[in-house]
Amino acid sequence: MKLTLAQQVLCSLIAENLFGKKSVLPDGVDWAEVYKESRLQAVTLLAFQNREPLPLGEELEKRISDRLSRTLVANAANFKAHQHLHLLMQENNTPYCVLKGIASAHYYPSPLTRNMGDVDFYVSPEDAKSVCAVLEKDGFVMDRIEQVHHTVFRKTGMHYELHREVAGVPDGKVGERVREYLADLTESAVETTDEFVKYRAPSAFCHGLILLLHMQHHLLSEGIGLRHLCDWAVFVNGFSEEEFTATFEEKLSAVGLWSFAKTVSLAASVTFGLPYRAWMGNNAELAEAVAEDIFLGGNFGRKAPERAYEGMMISNRGKDGVKGNRLRQGFGALNRIVRSHWPAAAKFPPLYPVGWVWFSLRYLVLAAFGKRRAFNPLDAYVRSGDRKKLYAALELFEP
Repeated sequence: MKLTLAQQVLCSLIAENLFGKKSVLPDGVDWAEVYKESRLQAVTLLAFQNREPLPLGEELEKRISDRLSRTLVANAANFKAHQHLHLLMQENNTPYCVLKGIASAHYYPSPLTRNMGDVDFYVSPEDAKSVCAVLEKDGFVMDRIEQVHHTVFRKTGMHYELHREVAGVPDGKVGERVREYLADLTESAVETTDEFVKYRAPSAFCHGLILLLHMQHHLLSEGIGLRHLCDWAVFVNGFSEEEFTATFEEKLSAVGLWSFAKTVSLAASVTFGLPYRAWMGNNAELAEAVAEDIFLGGNFGRKAPERAYEGMMISNRGKDGVKGNRLRQGFGALNRIVRSHWPAAAKFPPLYPVGWVWFSLRYLVLAAFGKRRAFNPLDAYVRSGDRKKLYAALELFEP
């Protein structure tokens, strides 16, 4: 696998802290580079939680220590926000379920070492309106920017995303089957406690399915980081070989996610030591290519922001796999941009080419003034080809 020395060392630190795999670190390590990579992959706290034996030097030690302190404070605040949500939902007798977040942290040896983000949770569509009212009564302000499957609410120190559907559900009959699998998401949710915080977590099967849908959704667009691979690895590690196949193989095969589950599991095994299981198969070449792709992008494309533009030519954020022609995918993405700003285009198609020109020129002007990131469409098209070939090998949503 083509990883830099800093990336290899980062993987060794993760392997030790997640799975107890001791390794001898090489000489000549640029620890500042390891720290930088850990930040780009959103795993700094996980990697450097046991940093005392490491030859970091006084200045870097202080920088890392300050970063970890801030991350721990932010994580603790995030846990508190989950607790607040749980109490609100209990008081209003509303079934809900946390998506990822603290539910993913639960599987880590120390839950607070997982970098936390927003508080994502799901309620049934029929409860969404009443939950919006509950949050606004509690002082949350609704973000008026339209989102496809969720609504954003903000209050000092808290950021909630209320989901009416899990991100990454594909189109067509496969999507219908995925929705059937998730139909009892709130009913089958399990009340869980971590670090004295109570919340409702998905059942084991639903949690695994949510993770896979979320990973492919972002992988095919801007990219995922090591944090996402760690989430999946610690989850898988909680099952015996027999339990995992009995729980997942038949259902994931039926929606075309079993190959993806095998590959990302093997990627975690070859990268940072998730114990190998026979069901992961032996396609190490594909697993290593996926791991390298994850390193190239960083957490949500932090290392390579241009990947989001490449993703527009690869897939509709995973909703249709990677079967479409890249040029058609690109124009489809432009059409979605036009529709989001000019809904009338759905009923009056001649608005689409006008929108292509208008919003492209608008983007160029904003980029010229530094308000948008400039990118080269031809370069994005060329790079999207190799990525699309890699993702096609994952057989996403091919039952």
